[in-house]
Amino acid sequence: MAARSIFLPPFAYEYAAPPVPYPSFAPATHVTGIACGNGTLSGGRYQGIAPQAHIISLKILDAMGQGTSLRAIRAMRWILDNAPQYNIKVVNLSIGTNDRRVHRPLQEAVESLWHKGIVVVAAAANPDGGTHFLPPPSLSPSILSVGTWEDREWFPAKQTTSGGQTDLWEHGENIISVLSPDYNFSLQNRFKSSIVDHSYIAMSGASMATPMVSGMAACLLERFPSLTPSQVKQRLCAAAEKNGGLLEPSCLPE
Repeated sequence: MAARSIFLPPFAYEYAAPPVPYPSFAPATHVTGIACGNGTLSGGRYQGIAPQAHIISLKILDAMGQGTSLRAIRAMRWILDNAPQYNIKVVNLSIGTNDRRVHRPLQEAVESLWHKGIVVVAAAANPDGGTHFLPPPSLSPSILSVGTWEDREWFPAKQTTSGGQTDLWEHGENIISVLSPDYNFSLQNRFKSSIVDHSYIAMSGASMATPMVSGMAACLLERFPSLTPSQVKQRLCAAAEKNGGLLEPSCLPE
């Protein structure tokens, strides 16, 4: 992926980049590979959905996967200012929050991208296994919210503005993608038994389902570059609806 990647100064520090480099949050590498990895290390077996796509990597999480809404907003403002220069068409947000209220500045930031012609794809929540799980609200009803197909039973059958709003579902269990050299197996739910072929690893969650949809959005825009974000959303949701809500690459409209 290196030849197609641009790594920009991190937003995981409030005022300036750290004086020394720090490890990336390893699942972000996994997410990138799902969306547009070229599968070189596996002879193409584990390539991403849109392997021809270019990657703009904005770091908003620290090495432990922690971040703030402010960091995300700063990154999205950077995208807003630099989208024409880098031809940014799709933004993947495999991040989450436990907040029960919508963060208005964050909502405004994602909607600003959307209105500028950039498709924003965000992960819905991961159920915690509790019987009283209530999905947090979507960042915005405008953008694409993606839930994990295997967790759909945890979400309300009828979406409301107070609950989680999922536009479509994608597989998110044991998704194989790139294994980062910074992967920290001492953290919770990290198992060496999940490693596949030395250079890849299987991970699960809405963060893995979301880049699949981002990759499909990129493929759709490659075929139909004049589509607006709302038209991309309509086409992907319509394709998923024909498949019981599950969006798969084979569902992509011609």
